[in-house]
Amino acid sequence: MFTYTIIIPHKNTPQLLQRCLDSIPIRVDIQIIIVDDFSDSTIVDFNNFPGSNRSNVEIYLTKEGKGAGYARNVGLTKAKGKWILFADSDDFFNKNFIEQTDKYINGNNDIIYFLANSVDSDSLVSAERHLYLVKTRKKYYKKLKSDRSKAKDQLIYKNWEAFAKMFRRSFIEKNKLNFEEVKVGEDALFVIKAGKLSNNYAVDDFPIYCITYRNTSVCYKLDTENEFDNMFMAKIRINNYLMKMNKSKFTVDLDKDLLLSYNYGGKRKMKQTFKLIGNNKNKMRFKTYLKYYLKLFFF
Repeated sequence: MFTYTIIIPHKNTPQLLQRCLDSIPIRVDIQIIIVDDFSDSTIVDFNNFPGSNRSNVEIYLTKEGKGAGYARNVGLTKAKGKWILFADSDDFFNKNFIEQTDKYINGNNDIIYFLANSVDSDSLVSAERHLYLVKTRKKYYKKLKSDRSKAKDQLIYKNWEAFAKMFRRSFIEKNKLNFEEVKVGEDALFVIKAGKLSNNYAVDDFPIYCITYRNTSVCYKLDTENEFDNMFMAKIRINNYLMKMNKSKFTVDLDKDLLLSYNYGGKRKMKQTFKLIGNNKNKMRFKTYLKYYLKLFFF
């Protein structure tokens, strides 16, 4: 019986995947599942795949190329641990993280919400990607003084990534939770739905996880119109779900996306993006409308 299953989707970052694996202690009660999302054989040496020399690492090679959401779903079907953690292959766990998670293994929580820090992937110099988590955690404690339900909303609706959390596997299976099989934002609805369904949860301020910054990451790389569309439509899907749950105040700001869309097709793309925002009943600031029409008629 495994205490933990750690699921890691991977694509074309073998050195960083090895760094992630090196951050996980070798213990017989830890199952590590790597699901490769059809990596390029000119980049990855499949004969010496990271983790292949560790007995507690299971490697699954997929050919569909459907993204991290699909890879995580494959991992969930193979998971045997009592508790599940997720990691991106270019991130890593912080020192002594397992001592913190061990504190909760015999409890009755469905989810444990931890914190994270962040660094530049190459230099390991401190970065700012984690600061929104710290800000959200402060709001949680502030709300907790007067209203536990509103405090929980801060955990659920403003903290969407699968990392820095620990999920009870039986809770995931009971509620038939899985990830969207899309290229961007695939973990948001999984995490939001899990939080909403959880009756018991714990909050721990220890940063068990380190988020890394790479400008080539899918989170930041917006070189093409298709990459912009993937990012934008992820936000639309999240906002639609939040509005359906009557949680409109937690929706994602789309003002910058509208103005940014000009870079991916000029006025045509701006009009298309503006229409999508309106059709999905997303709101924008008045000054964004002004900037939109100025760009539309004077540039």
